[in-house]
Amino acid sequence: MRPHGGSSIVAASNLPAPLTNGELLQVASLSDVPDSEALAAWLSERGLDTSDWGKENTKDVSKYWKEIKLNEAGLEVWKTADGTLQPVRTTHVLRAKVTSPDRYQRGIFLFNTWQQYGDGRTRTRNGLLSEKLTIDEMPLEQNLHEVCRRAVTEEEMQRVVESTMKIGPGRPAPEFDPSYQCPLEVVDEHFVDHIIELEKSKSYPGLLTMYHLYTVDIICTGLPLTDLNTLEFEHPDKDLKIENSPVEDGNRKLKYIHAWVWLEWPQIQRYLFEGSVLKETKGKGSFGDAAALAMWLSQFDLHMDRWGKGTLKSVESLFREIENEDSQLELWGRHDGVPMLMRVTHVLQLRVTHSDPSLKGKFLFSSWSESATGKKRVTHTLPAMKLTLKDMPYDLEKFTTCAGALVADQLSHVVDVHYRFTADTSLSDSEPSGVQMQEVQFVEQRHDVEESPSYRGLFTMYHLYCMEAECTGLPISDFGSMDLKDGAIHSLKGWTWSSAQRVMDIMRHRSLVLEREQGQAIMIWQKMSQESLDVAGRLDDLLRKLAETYPECHSSIAESRDVLSLLENKLMDASGLDSADQSPSGRRRQSFAETLPPSMLAAMEMSSIASDKFLEETQWKQIQFEADRAKTKDCSGGQS
Repeated sequence: MRPHGGSSIVAASNLPAPLTNGELLQVASLSDVPDSEALAAWLSERGLDTSDWGKENTKDVSKYWKEIKLNEAGLEVWKTADGTLQPVRTTHVLRAKVTSPDRYQRGIFLFNTWQQYGDGRTRTRNGLLSEKLTIDEMPLEQNLHEVCRRAVTEEEMQRVVESTMKIGPGRPAPEFDPSYQCPLEVVDEHFVDHIIELEKSKSYPGLLTMYHLYTVDIICTGLPLTDLNTLEFEHPDKDLKIENSPVEDGNRKLKYIHAWVWLEWPQIQRYLFEGSVLKETKGKGSFGDAAALAMWLSQFDLHMDRWGKGTLKSVESLFREIENEDSQLELWGRHDGVPMLMRVTHVLQLRVTHSDPSLKGKFLFSSWSESATGKKRVTHTLPAMKLTLKDMPYDLEKFTTCAGALVADQLSHVVDVHYRFTADTSLSDSEPSGVQMQEVQFVEQRHDVEESPSYRGLFTMYHLYCMEAECTGLPISDFGSMDLKDGAIHSLKGWTWSSAQRVMDIMRHRSLVLEREQGQAIMIWQKMSQESLDVAGRLDDLLRKLAETYPECHSSIAESRDVLSLLENKLMDASGLDSADQSPSGRRRQSFAETLPPSMLAAMEMSSIASDKFLEETQWKQIQFEADRAKTKDCSGGQS
């Protein structure tokens, strides 16, 4: 979503509750509320009583009026979908990822770890550069560079000092130096996302606040290579300015010392996700059509231009998923963190065993699959199917019904293990297996988070429910089957009976093969990168000689050399040739789940489609089973 200046141009259907599908009726100005008394009356006429404002830890009406006077906040009135009038306070906040040109290419940014007040008190911050924006700086897209320049050079990073700078015994707060010139210069900025959140104000009881949260990458020159601290001094008192009594600039007191460290973005994300809460859930009926979904998704940095191409699914596919209640979207975040959009889906996995004694301790494992187009791939999975959200909450009966449908779709039409798709493939080529489920039990619930292979950039929380079913009627040797979908052949699958140890051996072997292939690919890439760097070096020599021969073209040639230098840096970063520490072969790829704090993962895992009672009963049965088995083993003298 492009940055903009107000809620009036946001599609109402995309706003969080309670303003979803609401209507903006008025944007109030100072002429509507010329003083605090007029503001109180204006709010009262629209159903908001302010008589309790200013009591205990709340602010009075005059404080809000001063926010409006100083353009720090706006005032709107909305009509909700049920016809209720809703006064809304609007604020705009910039969240900046500050970095230097070379580190931006490597995904390294400054992170504010702690702040010290001018009186010596210290607090943990763990956040990005954050700055309140004024209403007259909207729309942001027209003022982005000036806003970024102000946020960096006039606010939190006014003065750069050593990382050891801290107030303490014998170290008083530094004084403001009006002659000091900030060494930082904003040379570029990239808009990342714009998120709108709604929350009941704690300072102004009953008043709904709309937060416009903008995330921007800010690239600066003049930043030190090492960690640093910055000093932020108070501005001349704005309250006194209202009374036409400004404080002289030289009397500004120290407001904060900010401590900054250089960190890779995945490390920063982990800190910024800590304390995140579920802000919105988007399910069936949340979007009128795929276009409305695409508009809502556009506020996130998803690179949706790739969706619908190659093996990636389209926005229309995701819309159908949501409307069919096969998945839903969750928005997590906090005001001073970063937003995270999560696709949530629920999957049933079935551990199929056989009653034949020769297969004791083994279960059915898919080794390969082939699509109707003839594309074959290695799978190494259990029989699995997506579960619909329509039937929540799930209990043993519902899980058993789904397990029966899974067996019927994937294991009822058997072919030989060498069977492949042809133009004449039909169900008549298969034999009915006569598979029947006998004993069925719920085993466990697990969770996994990874980037969706179908929707690039969108992460998915998989809730995995594992059941075990003993079946009759299946072959006792390797076989293939026709996987049906809506009565038609969807794919072919190859099955083998495997023990847990064999599966572990298969996965270990596959991991070694992938590591070997990755190592070979890295070696080839580094060789190509080195050759490219050699060519770039020769080209730089030629450009230097051209500059000596044709001095009148010096500026154009110098610009070309700068671009070439940037290309060389990118090649160095991509190949890992700049340092052994950054070598791709020596760097473990961090999974997305590892960037999520444990508390956040635990909160996400709570959204199970199984009832709490069912899960508790299942866990208790498993505990009782293990206890009974241990007791039986003791009574039999250790013989099982």
